[in-house]
Amino acid sequence: MDLEAEADLTRCGALKDFWYVACLSTELKPGEPLARTLFGTGVVLFRDVQGQPTALRDRCLHRNARLSRGAVFNGRIGCPYHGWVYDASGAVVEVPSLGPSQRSELLDADACAREGLATAPCALGRLTRFPTLEQDGLVFVYMGGAEPARSAPFRVPYWDQEGWTVYFMVTRFPNGVTNLVENFMDVPHTLFVHPGWFRRPASKRVPATVRRTAGSVLVTYKQAQDTVTGLGRLFNPRGLPLLHTDKFYVPNVTRVDYLWGEHGFVINSQCTPIGPTDSLVYTAISYRLPVDVPGALVGRAMMPLVRWYTRQVIQQDVVIMDIQREALLDGPGGGVYSGTEADLHHADIEAYRRWLREGGQGSGPEDAERDMAFWI
Repeated sequence: MDLEAEADLTRCGALKDFWYVACLSTELKPGEPLARTLFGTGVVLFRDVQGQPTALRDRCLHRNARLSRGAVFNGRIGCPYHGWVYDASGAVVEVPSLGPSQRSELLDADACAREGLATAPCALGRLTRFPTLEQDGLVFVYMGGAEPARSAPFRVPYWDQEGWTVYFMVTRFPNGVTNLVENFMDVPHTLFVHPGWFRRPASKRVPATVRRTAGSVLVTYKQAQDTVTGLGRLFNPRGLPLLHTDKFYVPNVTRVDYLWGEHGFVINSQCTPIGPTDSLVYTAISYRLPVDVPGALVGRAMMPLVRWYTRQVIQQDVVIMDIQREALLDGPGGGVYSGTEADLHHADIEAYRRWLREGGQGSGPEDAERDMAFWI
């Protein structure tokens, strides 16, 4: 696993050819710039005059100052160093030092050309502009250049569906995307990282089926009577059969479902790479309580408790990801892993991400469906 290449815009191959979450919609406020880093590249986001999100390279053409430290006004952004103003397309539309005429005064076009200077803002070029898209309470950015995205942005499960409550958690993880998605789709670690919060040791054999197809890895656990501690009792007071599935979608999305009939909870995480061992994860928690008529009202009332619980659990994952990161960076050999049958789906995830990092040519890893088992 090449953690450095995975998070480098120039070396990540086709991993960049997808939509990545840059922020929550609520984080991108009118009249305020927002700085983000994706694949090691600084990006500034702001809303244009129509309120639509804009994403530009966060580096002024003049002296490379961070535009995200400047001001947004009338749908434009001004540099904090010399005040150069850019519109939502990335074009320079005003240079304060040129004065009212916005033209070179004493140097003619030939003289400016000899010195590598421009005569007017329109001749200064423009910043790289990254396509944006806003849906389901998220703002997405596409870093793939001229090639179209390989797939549409992922839809948040049960967004705006009656009876379901959805909220977001944004977490900065000290690790890379591959390690994070494997952590989010991993049952055995819950005994050691989340003891008592999610599961307790039960000396129980868990059979499962792993299906790799069409850029996804689906794990279906054959444990209808499995019990989840903590909030699991809240969601299944009647002891209904559990349908537990974990699914990975290339290149960076996981969806974990715990469903008892028509209610339960879904944990959807979308990972955005900042650097080799630094990521922002946007987690949507969608849940529906086993209450008939006033389910949505009760669900919203329970949100502070559910949010508190999920935050405790996710912070435990932050700690273990940091522990893993320390060892990954401790000399040569980091990123070379060993595995057993319980890691079958991790091998599938790594196969897909390696294929994309190497360019994503052809159809990718072949479809496969296998049974496995592990103990918890």
